[in-house]
Amino acid sequence: MKNIFSIIIFVFLISTTGNLLAQTQQDTMYAYLTTTPVVIDGNDSDACWATAEWHPISKVWLPYYNAPMEEGDFSGQFKLAWDSLYLYLLVEVVDDSLSDDHVNPFTNYWDDDCVEIFIDENRSKGNHLTNNNAFAYHVSTYYDVIDGGTGTTVNLKDNLSVVMDTIGGHTYRWEFAIKNFDATFKQNNPEASRVYLHHNKLMGFSLAYCDNDETTGRENFIGSTVMPSDHSNDNYITADYFGTLLLVDPNYIDQTGISLFNEEITFTVFPNPVNDYLNIEMNASNIEISKLEIRDLNGKLMLQQSTSSDVIHLFVGELKGGLYFARLISENGVYTKSFVKMN
Repeated sequence: MKNIFSIIIFVFLISTTGNLLAQTQQDTMYAYLTTTPVVIDGNDSDACWATAEWHPISKVWLPYYNAPMEEGDFSGQFKLAWDSLYLYLLVEVVDDSLSDDHVNPFTNYWDDDCVEIFIDENRSKGNHLTNNNAFAYHVSTYYDVIDGGTGTTVNLKDNLSVVMDTIGGHTYRWEFAIKNFDATFKQNNPEASRVYLHHNKLMGFSLAYCDNDETTGRENFIGSTVMPSDHSNDNYITADYFGTLLLVDPNYIDQTGISLFNEEITFTVFPNPVNDYLNIEMNASNIEISKLEIRDLNGKLMLQQSTSSDVIHLFVGELKGGLYFARLISENGVYTKSFVKMN
């Protein structure tokens, strides 16, 4: 019976966690450090992609719920990873009609099929239409990278590397390595404002796709986050509605000298994500536990209790939404599992 229950929980998490974490601007997506630089070749063979979570591109921004997309018109999903130099992005889309009819990349670039990447490197939010507080990269099938930074339309090809490959009849895979810059960015001297990534860095991030079906303009604009109806097309103007992205190093060592991600297969936590009560169940009967700790991403102790039980029922309802770690301490070592606390 326990095995059946575990399978049910696992299936539930696989089917729901991605949507829960990428649904609104308040929910947090997590990108994990890759120790090996990603090769930008349109292939998903890099080790980091095998374990990264898929996030859906499924929220219709334009026309805002008034004219839903036709079945089979478009579907999309993406994964994220990072190292100190780049934010890596893998995007897979199914588009029944791939279109780029504007020869001049500065003319109606939003009316061609393109991936649009919104990045606010320090999640400062605010206007970015006439400055570089944030970026809105329109990446075309010809690899032009158009943004309206500083009030002018510019091609920022050097800000990222991209390769797109056809992997099916109407299925396309885009792979990106994206440099990050602060608000002082100048196109003639970009490295002066280069931002290098690190564990626990909070960023603003959303992804969208402009879908044109061989007409004079895009039929649909589909994004990764839920947008308010009166601001559904405002991400190119303001970063206020970008989603939230947190960078995590799985080998980060907290102030106790113990890795937060030392996830031995010795106990399970469920439900995950959790709202109020977290259940912790030991899988190894020969390990005697003396204490349970709940820590946040910075290693800060949030909850603790002494225990010798193999089954623990812990109230976590007062924790803020985010990623946490349950740590069981014994004479044999410290065992850690991550879990998500819902908002």
